[in-house]
Amino acid sequence: MRPILLAGMALALAAAPVHAEPKVWSQEWTVEARPTVRIRVDDAHVRVHRGPDGHIASRVEYNARHWGLMFGAGSPVVVFERSGNEFKIQARDAKGVSVGVNHEERYVVDVTLPKNVVLEVRSGDGALDCEALEGKFTFESGDGAIRGVGLKGEIMVVTGDGRVTLDSLDGSFSARLGDGHLTTAGRFDMLDVRSGDGRQDVTAKPGSKVKSPWSLESRDGAIALHIPIDTAALLDARTGDGRLRVNLPISAVGLDRNQLVGELNGGGPLLRVRTKDGSLTLALSE
Repeated sequence: MRPILLAGMALALAAAPVHAEPKVWSQEWTVEARPTVRIRVDDAHVRVHRGPDGHIASRVEYNARHWGLMFGAGSPVVVFERSGNEFKIQARDAKGVSVGVNHEERYVVDVTLPKNVVLEVRSGDGALDCEALEGKFTFESGDGAIRGVGLKGEIMVVTGDGRVTLDSLDGSFSARLGDGHLTTAGRFDMLDVRSGDGRQDVTAKPGSKVKSPWSLESRDGAIALHIPIDTAALLDARTGDGRLRVNLPISAVGLDRNQLVGELNGGGPLLRVRTKDGSLTLALSE
């Protein structure tokens, strides 16, 4: 009877949810102009806020509950480091062995930064949300979504499958995407976007200039590019098996079902658009 009793007790414990007290880590720094901030997380959700100049504040919160048997479950590893005007924030996942576990957690990294910053965020699966800042930005994620608004300067995005939504950008934008869908709009001086299967929806707002060659390329995903009416460039757009849709005032040198080469407003630097199997849509932005 004792083995049966112990087994019943184990099943009862496994069925009952286990709650742990929330864990919180925090750190604040006084900084010089334009600090460099590097954030590394596994699955945590990173939220970047704009704060007063000369100050950085970071708050990490972890709260979890699970149903099942956990062995050797540890606490997340959170590290804050400073070296001169460079700051590092790491939030790594807790480790443990589970048996029949359903797990729920809230793991959030809130970072408040001055307006002008060099910011790098690298994430495994966690999402990233970033408020309006100026400077140089590098965002990398495996599967997590990347969202931002009002970023100004140099913006670089690298993602595997996560969706990217960036609005009201100002400056240069480059991206390397796997299968995620990209939606971006802003005033651009430079565009360089490559994707695997993900769709690209790119809107260059009035004031955008093709100062150096622009390039948008996708293996299988569709591309929709909207540009201002006064864009001056040599347009070279080609698709393999997809359809080409054009609504631009252009003097075409070569035009057929799958390609278009011609000058926009007298020509200028190259505006190159390529997709292997997806459709291409070229039109005017508002």
